[in-house]
Amino acid sequence: MGVLLFILVPIVVVAVFATASWVRNRQPTSLQSGVDSFRREMDALSPEATPLHRRRTEPEPRTGPDGPSGPRRPPGQDRPS
Repeated sequence: MGVLLFILVPIVVVAVFATASWVRNRQPTSLQSGVDSFRREMDALSPEATPLHRRRTEPEPRTGPDGPSGPRRPPGQDRPS
């Protein structure tokens, strides 16, 4: 009886957790959930849909400490002679 307990207890524990996980993560199967899912996909593919966060495509101008005057020179060489 003791050996059977060592086999049955883990099987029951795994079965309970597997059932709970399945119930928690299953996809809704109602007709309305299917319509809502289809509507979300169509809205995502719509040309009028604009992304909320858009990446900047143009590069920002590089500026030195005195403004956009060009490359930085080492200290002591502010002006060419």
